[in-house]
Amino acid sequence: MRAVAGRSAVAGALVAVWLAAGTGAAAQTTDKSYGDQLLRLAEILGVIHHLRDICGADEGQLWREKMLELLEVEDPPGQFRARLIAAFNTGYRGYRRTYSSCTASAKTAENRFLTEGAQIASELTVSLVVTPDEADGTVGADGTDGSDDAGEAGGGGQ
Repeated sequence: MRAVAGRSAVAGALVAVWLAAGTGAAAQTTDKSYGDQLLRLAEILGVIHHLRDICGADEGQLWREKMLELLEVEDPPGQFRARLIAAFNTGYRGYRRTYSSCTASAKTAENRFLTEGAQIASELTVSLVVTPDEADGTVGADGTDGSDDAGEAGGGGQ
């Protein structure tokens, strides 16, 4: 997998695109794993790719391109990559079968998925933020700052 900064940038870009598309969703916490969230996000990208197109958003391949960016940044192993692509295609095809034109119901679904997608993208961004302590390695595996009582890692009293 590539650098966390790259992932955070893509997730942040997805949040920005979602917010520009008309949703002001706030992040909500979830118990889903990172991989599960990516799969759901991929599916939502597929749904939105179709719904925004039929509802006249005039965005061309924007949502497909965002999926390709996600794949590039995540650089998932083969089998998981295939699952992400399948999730996108499932979302796209499922809603293409359901909605062939923009109806009130299609707009409602579009708004619901934009909101959910923004929430997931925001959660992924938050989960990938690296604090300065984490970046320099001073955070221990147990979540502590890695220091002993004297305030220095491995130090102790002089």
